[in-house]
Amino acid sequence: MARKIPIISLEDFEAKAKKPLMMKTLVTKIANGIEDNLESVNIAEIKHTDIILSVSKNEWKGGLENAMNYYIEKEEYEECSKIKKLIKKL
Repeated sequence: MARKIPIISLEDFEAKAKKPLMMKTLVTKIANGIEDNLESVNIAEIKHTDIILSVSKNEWKGGLENAMNYYIEKEEYEECSKIKKLIKKL
């Protein structure tokens, strides 16, 4: 089975080099979590470690709000519209 979460290096994570990928994955995984009524979602794995970044259900709204701010800054309003709908479902 193919991996469904990105694998990023610790350096990239700390430098926020993969922020566009992380935001996209965050929104997609939370959307899946809402649809499947999950308690948490995995959004990334840190390369060369056993660390999986996961976001619990009680943190989804804050994560989506951060993603919304990111996409507003990038002027990607279609993503903002999707995120707004997801927040309403929470």
